[in-house]
Amino acid sequence: MDNQQRINTVIEYIDQHFDQDMSIEVLSQRVHLSQYHFHRLFTAINGLPLHQYVRWLKLKRAANQLLFSRDKSILDIALCAGFESHEAFSRAFKAVCGQTPSQFRKASKWLLWDCMPYAITVKDNMMIEPTICFFEGARLAVVKHRGCPSAFPQSIEKLVSWAKRNQLGQPKAGEVFTIAYDDPKTTNSEAFRCDIGRVIQNDKGLSADHEVTECVLPSGRVAIAKHFGSHDTIEQTVYAMYQHWLPSTKEELADHPCVFCYQNYVTDVPESALETDIYFFLKG
Repeated sequence: MDNQQRINTVIEYIDQHFDQDMSIEVLSQRVHLSQYHFHRLFTAINGLPLHQYVRWLKLKRAANQLLFSRDKSILDIALCAGFESHEAFSRAFKAVCGQTPSQFRKASKWLLWDCMPYAITVKDNMMIEPTICFFEGARLAVVKHRGCPSAFPQSIEKLVSWAKRNQLGQPKAGEVFTIAYDDPKTTNSEAFRCDIGRVIQNDKGLSADHEVTECVLPSGRVAIAKHFGSHDTIEQTVYAMYQHWLPSTKEELADHPCVFCYQNYVTDVPESALETDIYFFLKG
């Protein structure tokens, strides 16, 4: 392995053993390096020492849980993040984002969490042949996000709060979708549009709410490409479909935006372990 491969291997191991204690001894042995060299190599390539990197991942997951898992107490979230007390967790959390966990839960300043102090590990999202299948369609309760992409977590929070009021429980894998009308990296902030929604059963009425509306994803043929890793790099997989797969096939895209279907969630796994299905609706 070259040095980048070594660090990628370690990141993969951290993803799979996120809630376990990970020592430099164990990780350095997995990539056949001395502890001395491993520690410096990890810091040089990833931008943070190992213990700070793991702590940041756990704190960011805790931030997501504070917003989107409001049934969990702050103490439970602190213990899940590896802290022995509410006080220790609060000090570490405030040192990162300038708010205590209680303040963040009441009025979050999410933008501070978008500035990662480490290098995002880019998963191998080389163009893999997508799966073509018939999509049965889905009935969604959606929040229409319009404007700055950095406020997207607030739109998610609105959907989560609505679901709790309607006693829908935690969504399962594949039950949360984003309808992506625009690319946030190529669209002016004020013009950015997307809808975030979760599946609701056909026999369930949608309670009146000025922030949550109903949307139906149509049934039909779709090409599904898988994206692994941070949502911040999802456009790499999207554009690979346009650049490589589409010209190599006779398929034509239907007049429908890309749709992202989430197979796991940032409240449960680190960003580098995320898995997202990207739906491209096809003609015919």
